[in-house]
Amino acid sequence: MPLFQYNARAKDGKKISGDMEADNVDAVVEQLRSIGVFPLKISEKKVSDVSSVEISFGKKQVLTTQDLVFFSRQMYTLSKASVPLMQALDGLLNSSTNPALEGVIKKLRKSLDEGIDFTQALKRQRDVFPDIFINMVNIGETTGKLAEVFLELSSYLQKEKDTNDKIKSALRYPVIVLSIIGVGMIIVSVFVLPKFTKMFSGFNAELPLPTQVLIGLSDFMADFWWICVGVPVALFIAFLRYTATDEGKLMWHKYQLSIPLFGPLILKGNITRFANSLSITGRAGVPVVQALRIIAPTISNKFIAKKIDTMCEGVERGESVAVNIKRMDLFPGMVVQMMTVGEESGSLDTMVSEIAEFYERELDYTVKSLTSSIEPIVIVFMAGLVLILALGIFLPMISLIGSMG
Repeated sequence: MPLFQYNARAKDGKKISGDMEADNVDAVVEQLRSIGVFPLKISEKKVSDVSSVEISFGKKQVLTTQDLVFFSRQMYTLSKASVPLMQALDGLLNSSTNPALEGVIKKLRKSLDEGIDFTQALKRQRDVFPDIFINMVNIGETTGKLAEVFLELSSYLQKEKDTNDKIKSALRYPVIVLSIIGVGMIIVSVFVLPKFTKMFSGFNAELPLPTQVLIGLSDFMADFWWICVGVPVALFIAFLRYTATDEGKLMWHKYQLSIPLFGPLILKGNITRFANSLSITGRAGVPVVQALRIIAPTISNKFIAKKIDTMCEGVERGESVAVNIKRMDLFPGMVVQMMTVGEESGSLDTMVSEIAEFYERELDYTVKSLTSSIEPIVIVFMAGLVLILALGIFLPMISLIGSMG
């Protein structure tokens, strides 16, 4: 999304300037006016002009979601106690034991020393602070409710972290088990089976079919190991390159939603993230169109994010949020019904908050159900492999013992 630099005038007559991501100049004008700011000059900013955050030795500064949660909670506590912003940052800097967070706070402190406001200081570090964080702080500064905004952000970011942790924990178990099985099969095929092959070949007896298959597989891996290693590596690199493109990432993320067992988990995680984001922006008074523009980049699944962008265009034309969510053909009917009731009753913020809470519980249940569903599949798969290995190795031994007898 293009980045625009703007000069504007606030309601109190004070001139302000900053950067904003939007599709075009008209979108920037609309967002500025929605927060009560009159634009004076807007120009597109080159990518090379965007500042990046760096720490010593030229390494890029990276903060985890947990770091942002800690930062938001500390800022809420200090802001609620009416501690001035500069002193609050100094206090965080002195008490922090995280080098990455210290680097970010120093950058913020330096920007404030130059005379710009806190929102613009955050925008200089867009690779650290997400757009929803920056926009919420901007609203807090404009309305004088910065402490409340930091409290909302800490709660929102904690929910984001919990959602991501639940999805990762559900995916971690099958990945680890399948990796162990794959390594075990390679060890057996490369190191164990060749020894049995030498022993069986000395008896000149006809071997059972499972044994012939295993010996053939072992010989193939020994003779053409470069194919066994090179082809998977080449396919994996090709997959990474394709999914690094916009088209490839969109196709892969669309396919993820149709994967058995895992697709519903990914969808529910993104619904939770969407509802939490819409709830926090709605409570802060952000217009729906602007909120959707802010939320779309925070959605991890790019296919769903694109659908939200399309939904935003429909809302801009004057259509309701519920109608556009139904048109997405992704979210369950219950979400559409609740959004419809929320819009008709004027309590959309409350309704999306209830949707978020419901899907947080659904996500917990789905994670537990997924683990319970995967365990028997993995057990059956492992039992099948053990059976094949046992038949391949012990059947010829039984036959040889019978022949000797």
